[in-house]
Amino acid sequence: MDATGTQRLNMLAVVLAVATLAGCGGGVDSETVETQRLWVGVSFEALGGGSTIVNVDINDGGSTGMNVRLSGNERLEVDAAGFNVVLDEDQDFLDTDYEGRVPTDASNTQFTLSLFRADGSINRGTRATLPRRFDLISPVNDQAVTVGDRLLIQWTPSPEGGSIRLDSTAICSGFSRGVFRNIADTGFFSLDTGAIPGILDPQVPRNNPCRFSIRLTRERAGTLDPAFRGGGFVRALQEREAVLSLSF
Repeated sequence: MDATGTQRLNMLAVVLAVATLAGCGGGVDSETVETQRLWVGVSFEALGGGSTIVNVDINDGGSTGMNVRLSGNERLEVDAAGFNVVLDEDQDFLDTDYEGRVPTDASNTQFTLSLFRADGSINRGTRATLPRRFDLISPVNDQAVTVGDRLLIQWTPSPEGGSIRLDSTAICSGFSRGVFRNIADTGFFSLDTGAIPGILDPQVPRNNPCRFSIRLTRERAGTLDPAFRGGGFVRALQEREAVLSLSF
């Protein structure tokens, strides 16, 4: 085979590979999948801006199954605090999910997700309730901190007590480390920046400041409609984050 023929075969292989990947991303049509086969993953995420982001993944048969794409005759709706939002399809190269934004992030807001199917059935049993709203008081965005400093983290505590998740992540050139822990939801915590795993390694670049993020998350589990026998999860989050400048 000459060089031109080889190039044509290579180009055809690339086209077929892209088409295959695109097909995987496109998934299967929802009208071909029975409700009992559906795996559904649902997140209600409030970031403190007065609204809640809704994200829904639907797969065929389990978490690793093919994406399910809703047909024109089927839809997902969210009801909360008197608002009704129809979710929009969000498709990228390898994944299809459904997203929307509900204009409330109030404490203890209950969200109900409904799947309307082409046969006229409606699955309304997926629900979650937002945890108590809170503010991250300190640190603040762009605050400067030096490795070895003790960083005081302050937020609005929960009167019910319990715990809150703290994620701290340092990103330097060629270096990234993240640590998470559950801490008491008392409204304050002192973090030793020198204890970030690996941060004192001499190979970590020290010429430019690193990005250091602090994220606090309250989470509540919700309930999934029992008709979705493929499994899944439902969670509601109140999440706040500050991104700092970390130097040596």
